[in-house]
Amino acid sequence: MAKVILLVLGLLLAYWVLRGYRRRIDSNDAPSAGAAEDMVRCERCGVHLPRSESVAAQGRHYCSVEHRERQSG
Repeated sequence: MAKVILLVLGLLLAYWVLRGYRRRIDSNDAPSAGAAEDMVRCERCGVHLPRSESVAAQGRHYCSVEHRERQSG
């Protein structure tokens, strides 16, 4: 009888450990909210970059201030 109880406790312990491990893996793989961002294309060179990193002028997006100035001037 004691062997059966130890076996059941061992299985419960293994289940508990694996469940915690699985939760850690799932929480690390989950993308953070708002991580996706629109990509825009530089009007001068055509490189794609996140909208937040672009330089905007007159409704157009550029990869740098230099490209913005070259395009308008």
